[in-house]
Amino acid sequence: MFNINLNVLVMKAKMHVKGLAGILMISLILFGCGKDEVVNPEFQKLTFDEQEVLDKLPAGLLNSNDEHAEECISMIEEALDMSQFIDNMDVPSGAEKVAKKSSSGTWKWSVTAQGYSYTFYWTYSEDASKHYWTMEIQVDGGIRYPYIQAWEYKDGSGGEVKYNFNWTTAVYGSVEYEDIFWTYTWTLDASGNYHFTMTWDAEDEMEEFYLTYEVVVNDDGSGYIEYWLMGYLVYEMQWDALGNGTWTYYSGGEELMSGSWTAA
Repeated sequence: MFNINLNVLVMKAKMHVKGLAGILMISLILFGCGKDEVVNPEFQKLTFDEQEVLDKLPAGLLNSNDEHAEECISMIEEALDMSQFIDNMDVPSGAEKVAKKSSSGTWKWSVTAQGYSYTFYWTYSEDASKHYWTMEIQVDGGIRYPYIQAWEYKDGSGGEVKYNFNWTTAVYGSVEYEDIFWTYTWTLDASGNYHFTMTWDAEDEMEEFYLTYEVVVNDDGSGYIEYWLMGYLVYEMQWDALGNGTWTYYSGGEELMSGSWTAA
């Protein structure tokens, strides 16, 4: 069996995340330009609220001083946090409405930063069961790159937000972040159980890289979180409705170490 080097992969993951974090900071600066005033034109905003999920976690887990319990909370919060992207789904007051139909509309606005002219195209549409949102980026009048693609069931029972970083090739002339997709997917079943997945997938032929956080938070507060890297389960944590939990680390598919914690 191929033995994956856990330390190497974790280090590689941190380097990718650090690099992508720089891209995100730049994108946040770009999208923040000219958005002191935000309008809410005729469209439905995304309703998913991570706090509703976090509020289901048992107090025994939240108040535990065990380092693994604290790590579990941090992992859950990291996996659920879409704020850096959702904030970009607001339309600034100066946006121009360039298309409007009975169930859809497109807004356009431009900013200049770091010597480039960025034009954003934001589209909302809906059908009988879903809301849809898309955002495209155009740099210096060139190709329009997809940035955000999202949908959500109208009853709030599930959705997906997908971020595409291909637009960075027009700015940096580098393929390092080409074909990188950061995707959040969630479902809420009839029993009140949340199933949430955060996936970072690099589909470049020269360097395939992907990681996944899978989080389940049941209505009674119990649940689990799994961290997958390059298709291998690296670690998992489980907890019950009181907040008692277990943790296990893996390397190359083999259990490396494990333990447990007691609810506070």
